[in-house]
Amino acid sequence: MLNIVEADIGIGETVAGFCNGSAGGNSIGLTSPWAIYISPCDGTLYVTSSSPAKVQAYPRFSRTGYLFRSSGLQNVFSISGDSSNTIYMADRIANNGAIFMQRGSVDMGSIPVSGISANSCSLNGIYHPVGVAVDRFGDVYLGMAECCIVMKWSLNATNGTIFAGQMGNGQITSDLLVSPSFIYLDEDRNALYVTDRNSNRIQKFIIGGNGTGMTVAGNGTAGGELNQLNSPRGIWVSPDGQRLYIADAFNTRIMKWTIGDNQGSILIDNTNLTNGNSNSLLNNPIHVALDPTETFVYIVDNGNHRVQRFRIR
Repeated sequence: MLNIVEADIGIGETVAGFCNGSAGGNSIGLTSPWAIYISPCDGTLYVTSSSPAKVQAYPRFSRTGYLFRSSGLQNVFSISGDSSNTIYMADRIANNGAIFMQRGSVDMGSIPVSGISANSCSLNGIYHPVGVAVDRFGDVYLGMAECCIVMKWSLNATNGTIFAGQMGNGQITSDLLVSPSFIYLDEDRNALYVTDRNSNRIQKFIIGGNGTGMTVAGNGTAGGELNQLNSPRGIWVSPDGQRLYIADAFNTRIMKWTIGDNQGSILIDNTNLTNGNSNSLLNNPIHVALDPTETFVYIVDNGNHRVQRFRIR
């Protein structure tokens, strides 16, 4: 069992993978994890791992995981879930892009249905998805970096629609996106947040709006100042919708950004961008998640093949 301790702020605790940063494939180890999802239903931590491609599940308070899924997976970049505890896994490579759905041990199918593949950017299929989120109606939102769009795939649909951006037209403007990657759905406030990775910014779009986004973090230029980001990846929004947590990958730090401010604050960082595998250092942080009380932040420490948890207050 995982002992829950009141760790000092800035000191991490390994909750999945090996503490020393080594890769592994057993019930504890991970290899190049990409994304995490913490189920609000039972507290299970789901982690996508690259080699071999799988999703590993860690019950609440346990460092020992179990194989949730590997069948059909080739490169799972992102993971999310819905109120029925159905888990959605965005695989960039399988069938050129697919969303696999599973509830417990039951395979719930895929989007698109098995056998349909998109060989390029189009609305007839999914092409190399990165981010995934699902709303209470079963609508799935996908960050599709290579296509410059966020796609919406409605329940029982046979093709998708464009929610944000323009197919193949990547620009740093309020209504266009360059490389939309990880996404976060704040359904209570009808907002979708999008990591526009190569334009080094986070965009906020209103669901049901006119498709115009608002920059809520970053200034569009790569850098390490407090008003900048450098290849941001995973994002998470606080329960009250006021604060944004960002895995600022190339700056080797986690940023906290109050929405409406023109700069953020450094929540966790490595001095002089030094990578490391100690309990206070990170190596390529690429995804984040909060616990419901906003006391802990969970970080996918990709280069150290582990998930770290930091107390932030």
